[in-house]
Amino acid sequence: MYTVMHISDIHRSEADPISNNELLSCIITDCERFPNETPPISKPDAIVISGDLVRGLPLEATDYPAALEQQYNQAFDLLTKLADAFVEGDPSRVIVIPGNHDVDWNMARRAMMPASASGQNIHTLLTLPNSPYRWSWKDQQLFRIVDQVVYDNRFKSFCEMYKRFYKNARLRFPLVPNRYWNLFELADGNILLCAFNSCANNDCFSFCGEIPSDVLAQSHLALLKQAGAHSLRVAVWHHDVQGPPRRSDYMDLDTVRLMIDKGYRLGMHGHQHKSDASPYSLHTFEKHTIAVLSAGSLCAAPDDLPAGFNRQYNVVEVSDDYRRARVHVREMNVPGIFAHGRLASLGGRSYADVEWTPTPPSSLVDSGRGGGHVIRLVEEIEGLISIELYDNAIEQIEQARDILSHYGRQLLSKALFNAQKWEKLVEHLANPQNPDELAKVLRATVALKNWPEGERILRISERTGHFSNATLKEYKSWFAAEKGISK
Repeated sequence: MYTVMHISDIHRSEADPISNNELLSCIITDCERFPNETPPISKPDAIVISGDLVRGLPLEATDYPAALEQQYNQAFDLLTKLADAFVEGDPSRVIVIPGNHDVDWNMARRAMMPASASGQNIHTLLTLPNSPYRWSWKDQQLFRIVDQVVYDNRFKSFCEMYKRFYKNARLRFPLVPNRYWNLFELADGNILLCAFNSCANNDCFSFCGEIPSDVLAQSHLALLKQAGAHSLRVAVWHHDVQGPPRRSDYMDLDTVRLMIDKGYRLGMHGHQHKSDASPYSLHTFEKHTIAVLSAGSLCAAPDDLPAGFNRQYNVVEVSDDYRRARVHVREMNVPGIFAHGRLASLGGRSYADVEWTPTPPSSLVDSGRGGGHVIRLVEEIEGLISIELYDNAIEQIEQARDILSHYGRQLLSKALFNAQKWEKLVEHLANPQNPDELAKVLRATVALKNWPEGERILRISERTGHFSNATLKEYKSWFAAEKGISK
């Protein structure tokens, strides 16, 4: 198995401070108990820190920016000590992302000027896509971002610490500190992890969590360019996705569904200051699932924690087949002492087992000569599908079958299915190779009421070994029910 220590929200509180040495000491002591726990826990192979490295400073803080620099020095020191203690000092096995507390409010405010609505509805201005407008409840004033360069520098302090931490790291993928995504490789290339910044439009007046869809698209296309078969795709971000109607500081659940569609099967985040494990699904016809794990806060004071929760971190053990994981919650029930915690959503147990559907194969491996052309072509085809120009997409795919390889098969399946070109889809997927293809082609035979062809495909699928007995049983039952309804 491959084990990840998942830590989040390491910002400190003046009301209940805890030093780096105290943190390191109690985590090391806790890890020494791992072999004797029930069930035993394996030692970490990597560390994920899902945001909020510092507490940040309020607007017009008199000690800005010196105090902010001091906070990041403390965070850098902790990252270095954790790496030395648990991953042999190797920063490439430590994944770090920013959170909302890592947004420099004072820098963001410098980029804004008071604005007038000029007779327009303020709510309309605030809800424009990528709106430059902000509303200050304290000042009862509308603001507008007038200097995008300064606004983008609101992550400057985080980026400087980031560059410093990874300065000597041996990484397969180049890191761009101010980019909203970066790729990491773990477990000898079996795990590809994308570290997202979910604070795209987050600042001193806007508290939302957001990963723009274009950021997901950029990272996906970069992922497809990488040679080698990754057994598991992992996404890490900061904000939680379970916000109530009146709350504004969480991420849209549709972003997670987009992640599922891009092949991510394990998600990790922080922000809500409590550990949790939740499955989320995307239904095309077959159900695709992702397991989303939340880590509690390592350093928050009692006033910053949800009622009934203490300081926490997680240990995530990924199975050797990269299809499931066990997440252990470690909790500071006694000040200064971590031990087994509990997942309130799962009856108070200290661990939970999660699983997900397989990561789809990545076949666009031509990252050398011609690779850029392939990626541009894929981007164009995906764009045609997204705006429902299916005939154009199908034509492009059929003209480029040789260079698109297996991913061309996936794209053609998607375009034919969305266009409801059932006869062509049945011809294309006459011998389905995975559960998604089986789901699509059975749906096509049902739409055509071509029951003999559907039964033939099910018989073939039993012999290929591509499908579990449970999957075949589910599809046979569904197909029989549809056939019965039609009579």
